[in-house]
Amino acid sequence: MQSLNTALSYFIEQQDLYNEAYGLFSNHDLRPRTHSVQPEVDKRIPLSPELQYLYSHYEMIDVRADGTLKMKNAAVEIGDAALLFFAAPEHLHRQQLGFRWIGMQEPYEESDTWPSHHIVIANLNDDPVIVDAGAPDSPVYVAFEGGEPALAADSLADFFTAIGTLIETARLFAGEVKDEETFETKPEYLLQVQPKLEELLGQKHTARLLEYLSI
Repeated sequence: MQSLNTALSYFIEQQDLYNEAYGLFSNHDLRPRTHSVQPEVDKRIPLSPELQYLYSHYEMIDVRADGTLKMKNAAVEIGDAALLFFAAPEHLHRQQLGFRWIGMQEPYEESDTWPSHHIVIANLNDDPVIVDAGAPDSPVYVAFEGGEPALAADSLADFFTAIGTLIETARLFAGEVKDEETFETKPEYLLQVQPKLEELLGQKHTARLLEYLSI
């Protein structure tokens, strides 16, 4: 679990530095817990060792959800390019609605095509980030709504390292990684970040992740 611990520490560092300088959200992020806890997760949702570590050692802060029925999640900004929302463990069941569980109201039906070990942990514009909790190291898939999931990182550690790298580089651009006229990602941003991601993830996974993030 050392690689995941290192990846999450790096990610948190870059998230905090970015939020301090350019972040748009207050008290709406991922934070290390002061001590580990047993996460509250629906018993029907299997957690891999990596997800167990994430949820027992890190907390999704969302003050706007306190005392409401809103799904608690943490916002992760990648400059002005992408905004990911990571669901708190106690709301993972709700995060699976429309994927593993389908229907308009309770009782929801379980999909006969969605693998039960595929856990949606986050989303971008309702497009899911999926962890394969049944595979070693918890590989991460991304998908556009209604599309087939595509592998974007061989492990949860690689995924968080990649997101940290994207945030760190976005901070060098003062958060402005998109051309304000064309809305295309600035070539100079890609020139810095793409080689690092390809070294970490490989070319195919990098292409899928950047496409998913619209970068």
